Amino acid sequence: MPIKTLTILESHPTAQSAFLTNGVLSYWHSEERPEVVNLTIDQFSENRQYRERTAVAWIILDQFGAAKFSNVVAKLQELHIPIMLTRTHEVAGAGSAYQQGIVIGPPGSPPAALCAILRTLWCQGEVLDHLQSEIRYLQAHQGGLCDQMGKIDEELRLAAQLQREFLPRTMPELPEMDFQILFRPASYVSGDIYDVIRLDEDHIGFFLADAVGHGVPAALMTMYIKRSLRTKEIDPDSDRGYRIIKPSESLARLNVDLANQPTEQIRFATAVYGVINRKTLECTISRAGHPLPLLLRHKGEPEWLDPEGAMLGIIEDEVYEDQTVQLYPGDRLMFYSDGFELSFPDGDGNDDQNQGLANTQYEQEFLNLARVPAEVAMEHLAMKLDNQSGSLHQRDDLSVVWLTIRDKQSAEVAAEFARNQAMLGNVPLSEAG
Repeated sequence: MPIKTLTILESHPTAQSAFLTNGVLSYWHSEERPEVVNLTIDQFSENRQYRERTAVAWIILDQFGAAKFSNVVAKLQELHIPIMLTRTHEVAGAGSAYQQGIVIGPPGSPPAALCAILRTLWCQGEVLDHLQSEIRYLQAHQGGLCDQMGKIDEELRLAAQLQREFLPRTMPELPEMDFQILFRPASYVSGDIYDVIRLDEDHIGFFLADAVGHGVPAALMTMYIKRSLRTKEIDPDSDRGYRIIKPSESLARLNVDLANQPTEQIRFATAVYGVINRKTLECTISRAGHPLPLLLRHKGEPEWLDPEGAMLGIIEDEVYEDQTVQLYPGDRLMFYSDGFELSFPDGDGNDDQNQGLANTQYEQEFLNLARVPAEVAMEHLAMKLDNQSGSLHQRDDLSVVWLTIRDKQSAEVAAEFARNQAMLGNVPLSEAG
């Protein structure tokens, strides 16, 4: 690193200015005095090396050098070099501020006072030089961090794209039932995953899983869960040559797989899996520590379904329970993830105080969906979520698998509901034809 200098700059060096500088510097002990370089303003402006070596500048200006003053000061201020300015006929007192980083040193002031100003600026120059080194280091470090953040952003986008490829692109088109999905990751990738599977001509399987944690590790786990969930297997004794695995057995096998994974990281997840018979509309559901599925009856009271079963990956020999329900035209069945506990205010008037706390207001919001046409229920729920404070920064992944058993009037009711919403000025829930 080059030795820093005290640089004296003059427009036109004279014997009088030399006498002034020698007198001032005589008060600076030689063993403490820095290297002094005398230059004209033109020499300093034309040679970058001088500028890089200067720690403190003393500008001695006569009436002929005023035109060059602004240019040299701009170069010095760009490098954050402190300046003492001495001008003929100066009226300001010694130590007065002229501009940022420029201190007045009148030629008529005692030499000891001017020397004290220079020594003070020199000490500040050392601090500034150290700060500049720190700034250069931080800028280089910041550049590296920006590069790393850019790479992380690209990798997360690729991870999100990969996860989307594991999700079904379309839902099965069935005359007697309809599936709708709401899927809202809290970040690039989600810890939730879902699927709707046509098992054979008569049976449809559908599930929703929620890996414990967030980010890429949870997303990778959801992909593993989807690939590992076994829904049917070869059975030579069956007339069809295969058998559909009961939901409880599917979850039990998945639980064993997760519990026996050769990894130091703990892998837990909740899940709910159902199989519905298209002909009989009989639906069998099994649950692994997941929020209770909600059955909204077309005729009758809502039901929270509660087959027993612990989270996946905790107890290897956990036994999961099946619960079978008979569905009828107009019924709706809802699987959802636990992020909804943070999505709605609790309604007690203390929303600001309770922001971020789990509550059960979501249950009422779900029950209210019984009054919404089934075909637009997920669009209605999405609109409700969008209207909540903080919806742009949701705290957890949100997912719903929504099953509707069709009835003859459902399409007409849905169209009428959409038209009413459009007339009220709400965000259109669908094409309101």
